[in-house]
Amino acid sequence: MLTTADSEVAETEAQLFGGTPMRRAASPDVIDVLLEADAIGVRLAGTAPVARRFVRRVRAEVVHVCDGGRFLAPASRLGRPCGCPGLAIDRKIAARKRIGPEPEVELRLRLQAAPALGIFRLESSSWPLAESLDEVGVPLKGEGSDALLKIRIRHARVSPKSGMDVRYSWPVVAVADQLDGARQDVAA
Repeated sequence: MLTTADSEVAETEAQLFGGTPMRRAASPDVIDVLLEADAIGVRLAGTAPVARRFVRRVRAEVVHVCDGGRFLAPASRLGRPCGCPGLAIDRKIAARKRIGPEPEVELRLRLQAAPALGIFRLESSSWPLAESLDEVGVPLKGEGSDALLKIRIRHARVSPKSGMDVRYSWPVVAVADQLDGARQDVAA
């Protein structure tokens, strides 16, 4: 789904990727376009196109912000070791127990098919996306980066004992190399 406040942008998105623009009932200034396309080609955009941090909240109050090894906030702790586990699995366990931070990732992107529409944000709290940013070699360059990405949405269905189907969706980032056309899918 792409979200915008501009009806012309919403119409262009629908033309490019299929779907119907719909205004939110609770927020009529917001237009969602539930896309029919399997993937969207994008490029990194702006001076800081990739942001990743780990955040812990207690009753909506931010109490811990780090990069996985050192504090990013508050200013009094900036740069000091944060005490987070070194292994991703241990970080996930701590987060599930609500004693450790969870990832927050923001990618700033331009649509490859219509870069003039402006910069879009992909925000996710997905562990695989947070862990994969370094592994896939997404260049942390700014505007004009040669990094071609494809954003996909993966779906899963779980049928617990209660009998009620639960459906999950999460973004998947595919990195495409311009030189050899190789692609690598990374769960997000």
